[in-house]
Amino acid sequence: MGNVHGGELMNLMDNIAGITAFKHCKGDAVTARVDEIVFLKPIHIGDIVTCVGQLTYVGRSSMQIMVSIYVNDFSSDVMPEASLKAFFTMVHIVDGVPTQVPRLVPKTPEEHALYALGEKKYLEIKAKY
Repeated sequence: MGNVHGGELMNLMDNIAGITAFKHCKGDAVTARVDEIVFLKPIHIGDIVTCVGQLTYVGRSSMQIMVSIYVNDFSSDVMPEASLKAFFTMVHIVDGVPTQVPRLVPKTPEEHALYALGEKKYLEIKAKY
């Protein structure tokens, strides 16, 4: 159909979540959970994509990361549009053991809003298990 395969996009998102986690904890992190992958707009082969990872909340050893992919169709003047969004739970691992990560201190109003969203997701997951 000329669309990029969803699994390839999910792989890209997982890589971005891993990079975001690594930057925060300064070490290895593994994917523990992926929530709410929402496909908002198809991405066609040849479209330009931008992938953004945002750390939203930090537990003891886990990090909630919201990953978004934006698509830009260069054949039109339309601004990039959100195409996919998902929450990833990444866990910092040292010598095979979950290890404490630095706290997250939101500063701007946008960071506070993201933190509240990430905390909500974290608590929903904890309540399930």
